[in-house]
Amino acid sequence: MSEENLDWVRSHLSENEFEHWEKLSMADKRHSFQVARRASSEIGEEGKEFMAAALLHDIGKLESGFTTFGRVFATLVCLFFPLGKMEKWAQKNRGLRRRLIDYAKHPELGAKLLKGIGSKEQTITWVLEHHSEREKWDTPKEIAEILSSSDND
Repeated sequence: MSEENLDWVRSHLSENEFEHWEKLSMADKRHSFQVARRASSEIGEEGKEFMAAALLHDIGKLESGFTTFGRVFATLVCLFFPLGKMEKWAQKNRGLRRRLIDYAKHPELGAKLLKGIGSKEQTITWVLEHHSEREKWDTPKEIAEILSSSDND
């Protein structure tokens, strides 16, 4: 990423948030940057906590420790084994099954991480609910629609 783009990211995150964002893979950084840039054109600069949410929405995936190939595999597994079916694996404290559960639970893990570093409540809320059904969103619907469509373009 260019220094200009990094500066833009840095301007929308707290120091702690940026420190965690930097741990993302280059592919994840690019993805989150693209999501945030798409959303920013509609949300505007006054929605800084929502730009942070766009940049950090997948931060919980760090917990799984998967590389790009592993994440492709995990995504496919999640299609065939919804989280409800994987819950019985929860007793596993390590290994592939534990990592798959962590990957599937990345919204919850990301929200927990952000809460622990003092992120704003609206940022935490969107990270938590970005894979939830629309009816369950607590983020203002207009903003949530923008964030969701920006992530799915």
